[in-house]
Amino acid sequence: MAMTQVAVYPPGTTLPSDLVTVWNEFEARPIFFKNLHLASDGGYSDVRGLFDSSRFLWAAFSVGCLLLNLTFIIFPNIDVLTSLPFSEWTDTAEEEKFLVVNSIVGLFMEDDRRVRSEVGLAILELGLLLFYLGRTARSCYRATRSGREWRWNGIAALVWDDLPELSSFSAMRSLHYVTPKVLVPESLAIAKRTVHRHGSKYGLPLLTFLALRVIYAFIGFEAFVIKFQTAATSSLTATSFLDAFLSSAAFLNQVLGVVDVNKFAHRRLFVFVFAGEDSFLSDRELTISRTWRAMLAEKCWKASAEYRFRLLWFLAVVLSYTDDDFQKLTLKCVPRVHDVEADAPRDKLKELGTEDKDKAQQAWRE
Repeated sequence: MAMTQVAVYPPGTTLPSDLVTVWNEFEARPIFFKNLHLASDGGYSDVRGLFDSSRFLWAAFSVGCLLLNLTFIIFPNIDVLTSLPFSEWTDTAEEEKFLVVNSIVGLFMEDDRRVRSEVGLAILELGLLLFYLGRTARSCYRATRSGREWRWNGIAALVWDDLPELSSFSAMRSLHYVTPKVLVPESLAIAKRTVHRHGSKYGLPLLTFLALRVIYAFIGFEAFVIKFQTAATSSLTATSFLDAFLSSAAFLNQVLGVVDVNKFAHRRLFVFVFAGEDSFLSDRELTISRTWRAMLAEKCWKASAEYRFRLLWFLAVVLSYTDDDFQKLTLKCVPRVHDVEADAPRDKLKELGTEDKDKAQQAWRE
């Protein structure tokens, strides 16, 4: 059998990127991830590389999104509730009956009065805001505890979970948690963890998870129905094509934003790095991932000591942290060997695992 020719690239040569050449190169020697390694220290040695003046711009953008979202959640909804007398929070309009909450309310009311859609949406979004503010307060409480472990876990949860959630949440976006791509893997993971605990927590985490998903589904579905009816009415009653297009486009944009892509990608990265081959985060692996993140926040704080206005630098880095930074910290790429043919016999010898080198080399050549 003739020896397969392996491509040889002199140092400094621009490596080919066309499909046929790359296909032939790796078909001859299919070692795709030879130069890819995970940083054994979790990437902490490269934390200083995250400190760049452009961080202030992206951190300011994050803070702006937070304030903008809270403004549009709080003031319009409070205005709806305060502009109407309590007696007018209900109506007899026919379209209000299609809301799930009104189907429930109808069981206890003899007349045909139902909760107005704008009032229902305001109550749902303000109630959801209180829930997320409660989670934020919990993280702040943990951040004030004496132990370093709890303190930095609380800080990490605050800047990388709670504040991003407050920056983008809405009633309709609650559907993110019940979309199949998100719900099914999380349900299986928490069910496996419940089985592995052998009932040590009496299944309370699983019951809490399911109860929250039912609430998220209810809030998201109600918000979707209300906004769909509003968009349909606006389009049908529009006096121009532009008005109809803008109202429809605004609703479409909200629907497309239901799935939080950043949160989904972040979870997949953590599963890839910490979960192992089975793609299942056990209780220990989940704690390891949270510990890594908490220690990263602590490392960022220590690294910020080298700069003036330490707190501002720390906030700029952690508030602008993205999945790209995670990849930059955790992945280490060894420079590619240009003469790949020179390493081929040595790698083949390792695969054969024989003490007779001459025989092994002959077998490789054949």
